[in-house]
Amino acid sequence: MTTDDGQRRRHIVLIGGHDETFPHFAGLGFEFTVLQLQGAIGPNLRGLTERISPVADFGPDTVVAEITRIMRSQRVDYIFSFTEGGLLSAALASHRLSVPGLDLSACELCIDKQLMRTFLDSTEFAVANTICRTPAEVRAFLLHHPRGVVLKDPAGSGSEGVFIVRDERELTAALAELTADGFVMLAEEYLPGREISVETLTIDGNHRVLAVTNKKLHRNSLAEEQHVISPDAVDDDMFHIVSAYCERLLSRINYQHGPCHIEVKITAGGLRLIEINNRVGGDYIGLLVELTTGVSQFRETLRFWSEVDNSGVGREQARYAYAASHQFYEPIDPECLRSALRGVDIIRLHIEPAPSRLDRPRTNDDKIGWIVFACNESEPFKRAIDYLDVNCS
Repeated sequence: MTTDDGQRRRHIVLIGGHDETFPHFAGLGFEFTVLQLQGAIGPNLRGLTERISPVADFGPDTVVAEITRIMRSQRVDYIFSFTEGGLLSAALASHRLSVPGLDLSACELCIDKQLMRTFLDSTEFAVANTICRTPAEVRAFLLHHPRGVVLKDPAGSGSEGVFIVRDERELTAALAELTADGFVMLAEEYLPGREISVETLTIDGNHRVLAVTNKKLHRNSLAEEQHVISPDAVDDDMFHIVSAYCERLLSRINYQHGPCHIEVKITAGGLRLIEINNRVGGDYIGLLVELTTGVSQFRETLRFWSEVDNSGVGREQARYAYAASHQFYEPIDPECLRSALRGVDIIRLHIEPAPSRLDRPRTNDDKIGWIVFACNESEPFKRAIDYLDVNCS
């Protein structure tokens, strides 16, 4: 495929992605091929391109083999992924096939939590940690960190397999969820304080902090329940402090291009790093950013290489001052919810049938629905947040 002036259009291979992300890439002047799981091929993907390659998984061998096959008949200019399961495979494919895209070293640092902690040791981003392979090693680490420890899979994601342990009772409960023999867990010191998420976009080495989100967890679990972007999420002074901290972090890992979702604790002793992810935040955080800043982290990441002049089209036109997402882990009547949240604009609302009751703490994978809403006035927005806090937490 060529442009009107006879030039070949640049060709991007995308690895996976939620179906709602694909409209962001229309009109950029690229040709797209998308590797996608068969069950995840939706109408927005079909609207973007006819070049869809169904794959059984996003494993590195599968991805590299499929892109190699594609390259036999056409040139591939870039390889990208905006889905957590495809990030490392996309970076490995770029590295092995010498095609520009995600930086492998930065991607490996963000995905391997132990590698990241080791890399940041003796810096302002360091957190006490160790790898534990036996319950006895976990107990020994807890003994040296009486405020508590966080146990997590070094290569895990989301809340599944993450435990906060502050005493013997919580340790016993956590160990019961793990294999007693042969498990490998990263233990980190527990950081008391207020948790926030920071959404950034780096274009050609230039970092920009777009938004800070308040983050709330579901009761008695580490499942993410609510994200809120508002002008008073942090005051101006703290926003500048957080921004400078995250920009230093991005420079420290030599991050060059794309979005990042950085989790930080505001503690009595200053900012402390929970983790950094080289992707758009999950649970509709990317949509919250776009609603309140006008910036699409998906589109801007690729637009840098576009030869189409759309510099003045719909850029940075924030629609709302306030936006929030809320995940549901228990049943709720959608019509009652709509009635209770009058005064805010409901952008997304989806409720699935409730599963059987769970006898364990929730994880992100247990959510049965979600809502995204936004507003330009503080009072109705705060009323909506208060309602959800009381009735849906």
